[in-house]
Amino acid sequence: MRTVALTGAGGYLGQRLIDHLERHDGCARVLGTDRREPEIRAEKLRFLRKDIRDPSLIEFWRDQGVRTLVHLAFIVDPIHDEKEMHDINVNGTLNVLRICKQLGVRHVIVASSGTAYGAWPDNPVPLREDHPIRLFPPTLSYAHHKGLNEAHFADFMKKHPEIVFNVVRPCIVYGPNVNNYLSRFLKTLPVVPLVDGKDPPLQLVHEDDVARLFTLLMERKAPGPFNVAGKGVLRLSELAAMVGKKTVRVPGPLMVPLARLLWKLDLLLEAPAGLIDYMRYPWVLHTGRARDLLGFEPRYSTEETARIMFETHGFKIASGTSAS
Repeated sequence: MRTVALTGAGGYLGQRLIDHLERHDGCARVLGTDRREPEIRAEKLRFLRKDIRDPSLIEFWRDQGVRTLVHLAFIVDPIHDEKEMHDINVNGTLNVLRICKQLGVRHVIVASSGTAYGAWPDNPVPLREDHPIRLFPPTLSYAHHKGLNEAHFADFMKKHPEIVFNVVRPCIVYGPNVNNYLSRFLKTLPVVPLVDGKDPPLQLVHEDDVARLFTLLMERKAPGPFNVAGKGVLRLSELAAMVGKKTVRVPGPLMVPLARLLWKLDLLLEAPAGLIDYMRYPWVLHTGRARDLLGFEPRYSTEETARIMFETHGFKIASGTSAS
C-alpha cells in the first residue's frame, strides 16, 4: 500500500484513516482529495481540493504509483437538492471507478453502508454480506444512493476480476469527530418516537474501528464485502434513556406524514421521512466475516461507542443505563 489515493479526505472517516496511515510503516504517501481541506496535519498527506465528479481528478493520481484507492467521498447529511446529492454520491462514484480502471489501480476499497440492505420488515437478524441488496426507495436518499452504488460495484467487480475490490458496510458510525444528522438526532428531538410501538435493536461502531478495518483491508487484500459494527446492540429506547430523553409511541400513519412535513419545514428532523423505516425495522449486521478472514475485532462495543460520542458532544448521560 505504499501510495494510497483517498477521496473524502476532509471527512471524519477520511481524517481518521489518514491518522492511521500516518503511523503505518506500509504507507509512504496519501494522495487525498475533497472539496474541503482536512484539519488533520500529516507528513505523508498530499492534498488537492477537487470535486470527485471532475474527470481531471485523474491527473492528481497519474504516474504516482497508486495501487490502492479508498473512496469515502459522499454526502451523508440529507439535503433538499436531491439532484445534487445524487450527482455527488452516485455519479461521483462512477467517475472514481472510471479513474481506477484507467489508472490500473489494483486494489479498490469503497465505503457503502448497512443502510444499503434496506429497512424492511422481513429483514433477517442479523444481515450477512451475502444477503441481497434490496434497493431502498428515494424516500431516504443516502440509503437509496448506497443501493444504487452497490449495483455499480457488483458490475465493476464482474468486469474487472483482476482488481481486489472491497465494499465496507458500517452500521451507524459514532465517535468524537462525528458531526452529522445522526449524531445530532437525540439532541434535536424533544422526545424519541417509537414508530408503531416498535423498539428496534441498533448497532453503533466507533470511527476509529472503521478506520482500522480499512487499514486491515489494505494489508490483507481479502476481497469482497465486509460488514462492520460494534459488539452488542442498544434498543432505540435505551439510547434515548442514556441521554435522559423520553420515548412516545406514535402510529406509523401519523409519524410518516409528520416527518415529511418536518423535513419540508426544516424543523427538528434533519432527514426525509424514509428515515422512519430505519427506526422501526431491524437492520442488524452480522460481522463474522471480518473476524474470520481478517482477525478483526472492534475495540469498542455499541454501548461504549454511544457513551464516548455522547460525552464528547456535550450530552448529559443518565445513570443506570446499560446495553441489551
